[in-house]
Amino acid sequence: NSKAKLLPLLLFEASADTEKLTTLAGYVERMRDDQEAIYYLVGESREAAERSPHLEAFSDKGYEVLYLTDPLDELVTQVVSEFEGKKLVSVGKGDVELGSKEEREEAAKERQEREEASADLLGFVQRTLDEQIKEVRLSSRLKSSPVCLVGGEHDLSPQLERLLQRSGGGAPRQKRIMELNPDHPIFAQLSARFEADRDDPLLVDYARLLFGQGLLAEGSPLPDPAAFAGLVADLMVRCGAPAA
Repeated sequence: NSKAKLLPLLLFEASADTEKLTTLAGYVERMRDDQEAIYYLVGESREAAERSPHLEAFSDKGYEVLYLTDPLDELVTQVVSEFEGKKLVSVGKGDVELGSKEEREEAAKERQEREEASADLLGFVQRTLDEQIKEVRLSSRLKSSPVCLVGGEHDLSPQLERLLQRSGGGAPRQKRIMELNPDHPIFAQLSARFEADRDDPLLVDYARLLFGQGLLAEGSPLPDPAAFAGLVADLMVRCGAPAA
């Protein structure tokens, strides 16, 4: 059929080469032995995609990622769900499971244990941001960034959602999943402050700052830029104040 004829002709930017485009077949040839999917990331540009926190675990483990920078690219993935038996998977959606079977099982077990230990804090963040997000969880895709926002497996990317809204397509605003990096110093400080005083009003500010940071990192607009700027200014004043 026509789809089978066209698929080998598609060209994409990819993390493996900054100069040359790649075909899906070329990507599959370079896949790691333990890799089961073709990974891609939707972004406004290559530069924006390369800076995305969603890539951190993939870069850390050496997985190549396709960059879908044309607004129509994501529509292609709605039609083309796999190539040569390899499923196309967005690194900005769902859970991240990388490495061998044993590595994935060990990572899942560790994350579950840490989420159980941090359940009260995650619940607090969820209640604070309930109008903006649908879930808070610890991340297995973040390595250096404190936070990112991800979609469910069947959600639109933020880029396609904005495109449909601008074109009058009437796409509803989707709630995202907030992922927090349990190994980041910000999470450690947030946890310590929460354990010291669960009614500390600054905890609400920190939760809102993290949500704003997640939006900015993916290139999404802030719902209230003035309020976010005020929170940042307050934080700078507190951090700059001399110790008592």
